[in-house]
Amino acid sequence: MAAPITYSFYGTTIPVLKNLASSAISILTTAKNERANDVAGKLPSEEEILNSNLGDMLPFRLQPILLAKFSVVALEQHQLNGTTAFPALSPAFTSLDDVIDFFKTLRAAYDAIEEKAYNDSAEKSASVPFANMDLTLHMSGLADYFHSFVVPNSYFHLNVMYMVLRSKGFKLGKDAYIEPWMSEQQYKDWEPLRAVKK
Repeated sequence: MAAPITYSFYGTTIPVLKNLASSAISILTTAKNERANDVAGKLPSEEEILNSNLGDMLPFRLQPILLAKFSVVALEQHQLNGTTAFPALSPAFTSLDDVIDFFKTLRAAYDAIEEKAYNDSAEKSASVPFANMDLTLHMSGLADYFHSFVVPNSYFHLNVMYMVLRSKGFKLGKDAYIEPWMSEQQYKDWEPLRAVKK
């Protein structure tokens, strides 16, 4: 059966954020496995990956933090994650496993959000600190903030992670990015194409 589509504040944001975390886990796990099978030693070390960047972008190790920060700050202010803690927003990762665990914890916290409480918070404001600029921005409504900034920002930083890994020689395919988004029915519908590719 296809995944249900819910046009509510919750339905148009939290499932997307969960899928972004799942896609990050898939991409990182694929890269980790590819690196483990790199007998020729052509791929960079995990430390090199974590410190890599693309052009003038911030290093890879900061991308998960930038992906999660803006949702986490607002959700924590309104205590919308229930009893499940969000991951620490610290780029002190030492391995790809650390980054994978970060996204697993993030996804678990999103899973714990109670839909009604979240929908009821749509018009609440949030304060978003930018410590490096000694500035705090005040967001007038969570629904507008999540739809207009949090979700697109999260896509952006997921794509940066994907492209940094690709630029370092990882042969990540589209499957690693997209499959976590697919409903069980969509996964079955695309099976003939996967069979041809094998």
